[in-house]
Amino acid sequence: MEKSRPTYRFLRILLGLFLIAYALNKFFHFIPNSYGSMPQTAQDFLDAVVMYLPILYIFEIVLGLFLVLNKWKTFIYIVLFPLSIAFLMFSIINGDMVELWPALLVAVINIILILSRKEKYKVLFD
Repeated sequence: MEKSRPTYRFLRILLGLFLIAYALNKFFHFIPNSYGSMPQTAQDFLDAVVMYLPILYIFEIVLGLFLVLNKWKTFIYIVLFPLSIAFLMFSIINGDMVELWPALLVAVINIILILSRKEKYKVLFD
């Protein structure tokens, strides 16, 4: 159970703070980042969804706040899972392995936290 494990509490807060910082950076650009050169299909995808990205970043801030405040964590982990996998897949397909670490960090922490609460998710898979 996560309540009794300080490691899971640390990972939950780390993940929440990371989501908040990453999303706020997309609005305020306080951490330099770049996607570098990317395949044309990746650029076409970004061009097609660019109008929805601010909504995604606000959603990330809300998820991060819930994690930091220890609210709805079982639900947040499962909601975050497809987002973290999509973030990881986009980073891998983009081919820039230097920019892969944030996506990998989010995916690994998310998976660890899901596994820490696997008893709660059993009902979903019966």
